[in-house]
Amino acid sequence: MLPRSVLTIAPLRISLVGGGTDFYSYYSKSSGAVIASAIDKYVYVHIKKHDPLFQEKYRISYSEVEHCQSRSEIKNDIVRASLELLDIDIPLQISTSADLPANSGLGSSSSFAVALILGLHELKGERVGAAQLAEEACKVEIDILGSPIGKQDQYASAFGGFNLIEFASDETVRIEPISTKHRIVRDLFSSTSLIWTEQSRRANTVLQDQENRFTENRMILDELMTLVYLLRDEIRCKTPSLVRIGFLISEGWEIKKRLSPLILTDEISEMFYHVNQLDLHGGKLLGAGAGGFILSIHKNLNQDLSMISSKWAAFQPNIDYQGARILSTS
Repeated sequence: MLPRSVLTIAPLRISLVGGGTDFYSYYSKSSGAVIASAIDKYVYVHIKKHDPLFQEKYRISYSEVEHCQSRSEIKNDIVRASLELLDIDIPLQISTSADLPANSGLGSSSSFAVALILGLHELKGERVGAAQLAEEACKVEIDILGSPIGKQDQYASAFGGFNLIEFASDETVRIEPISTKHRIVRDLFSSTSLIWTEQSRRANTVLQDQENRFTENRMILDELMTLVYLLRDEIRCKTPSLVRIGFLISEGWEIKKRLSPLILTDEISEMFYHVNQLDLHGGKLLGAGAGGFILSIHKNLNQDLSMISSKWAAFQPNIDYQGARILSTS
């Protein structure tokens, strides 16, 4: 018997290095790679078959509430495209919420797409794996909607864990888990905070500017690719160093800032100045830029958190190991 109601979640993610090489314009000519982790903050999607007694065919609730009679009327692009991709044309009520603000550099739109597609498949009685979820979310966001984004967010959210994710020119994607048995991984996450800049932004503007500059940015992205494997090797070496890891992440941020003048605003530059007064191993701004969260790696996180919390909203992220999943059906 098919369910009438499905509740799903998909984790947000932090990207340590390699962002930008997951764009087709780059990996189609040579492989791309990122090191990213799903974290214990989530997007939630509830899908319920809509009773015909209601006046509308679709009720979509997010920051807005839509009442629509047909798929084509739905303004939420991801909802509309996902329904079209899976050929679903039955009355539905779809609502979403999240643990953190949207447009904050943690891949929330892709997490939403992953959680939504998972729920729609479950509603149809179809079981899907993480790879298919990620591929279909990429198809919705990149192929159908034409968003100027890469593929790391969808895979990080669908699979969960702490991974090296490689993107080949033939469109295959390889997930290489970075084992959390490495003590340095536990040390890294126990030393990391995410600090809210209080600025949300639409990533597409910044990312489109980067894409427009691809020819001049090609060599910059090559530098980021080199850092991905240096960081992977540092984590796996016999004597890994948090100092070295922090340096590589900071170096990636310095390189990334060269991709577009839109990445760094005056407000975020000032905030970085104050954050860097703390005793840090390194850090970066997460996501496309111009807002979101600053990732900081502290020498003494417990000491710094009290100081941080007096000025900004911040939290310590943990790895989500499960990826997108169904919480309940009825």
